[in-house]
Amino acid sequence: MAHNRDSHTLARLSQTLPQVITIVKVAGDVGDIQTNSVTNRVYFVHSENQVGVLDGKTNKVLRNVKAGDGTTFLAVNSRTNRIYATNFRDATVSVISGKTNSVLTAVPVGLRPFGLGIHRGSNRIYVANTSGTISVIDGSTSRVLQTLRVGGSPAMVSVNQRTNRIYVTNVSSDSVHVIDGKTLQVVKTIKVGRNPIIKPAINSVTNRIYLANNLSRFTSLIHGRTLGKSIPIQLGSRQSEITLNPLTNRIYVTSAQQEGSGKLFVLNGQTNKIVKTLKIPTFSSILVNPLTNHLFVGDSEERNLFVYSGRTNTRLTKLRTRKSAGNMALNIRTNRIYVGNMGTITVVQDGI
Repeated sequence: MAHNRDSHTLARLSQTLPQVITIVKVAGDVGDIQTNSVTNRVYFVHSENQVGVLDGKTNKVLRNVKAGDGTTFLAVNSRTNRIYATNFRDATVSVISGKTNSVLTAVPVGLRPFGLGIHRGSNRIYVANTSGTISVIDGSTSRVLQTLRVGGSPAMVSVNQRTNRIYVTNVSSDSVHVIDGKTLQVVKTIKVGRNPIIKPAINSVTNRIYLANNLSRFTSLIHGRTLGKSIPIQLGSRQSEITLNPLTNRIYVTSAQQEGSGKLFVLNGQTNKIVKTLKIPTFSSILVNPLTNHLFVGDSEERNLFVYSGRTNTRLTKLRTRKSAGNMALNIRTNRIYVGNMGTITVVQDGI
């Protein structure tokens, strides 16, 4: 893990420019993509109901697992080696064994399940059903422990592994529901900006939660300790994605502009001030590697993957992927980034 690396190793890693290792052909256009850093496997959604399994060592697709109808998002529990997939049209969550690469069961949840998240310590899976409920699944029994009826349209889920608090955005009520992972109850519902359809970014070091608002010109900040009113961080633009580096306490927010180029806002997590605004492609995906302090920006309409230094906020290099550099995932043990494309996955080695 990054926290155990000495400063000399970190410096060497950050100075090594990332490179494209290979481009792997897959059976369909890649949707959500996640990694299991323990087993060195990569899981990705494609073709409406398939979860592909990529071997991170050989860069070969091991299997395509048929999930449910309308497979949307994935979550991986590296402790139990199980993968969970929401099936939007089936109203189920597929439970996949990482050992056998097969579906163990399909858990019935609420209608139109969308985002999901896992608290690894308690082995509980939280599923946002856009029909107005949040399902809590026991990972050991694959049964629903609790159904929270919150109304509106719960959408995206983020989990603070340290505090065992779960944050679920609701796009109908422009709010976030805070769930206590011990009691499995909603302890607070906090208003944020308009249409928070983007997965919240959590800094578990500072216990701060950042919510990008797709139809507001500010990002919302919540203090996890007090759970008071959300604090608006003015950006002047609507947001499309958010991520952060907990080691440097920098928050990165993209904005897709209706005309012209997009913007990337770099925020100081201590002061909540914009320290840099960068010009990026109109529609972009982002990923940060805390170990190298490199920020990756994929051009969703072209074949470009831009790499920025988190230290200087300057562009280091431009890599070429296959068509449409979309969703990305990082294996923190191998320092490899996997970029989903149309019919391919681009494998990038970051550092050494």
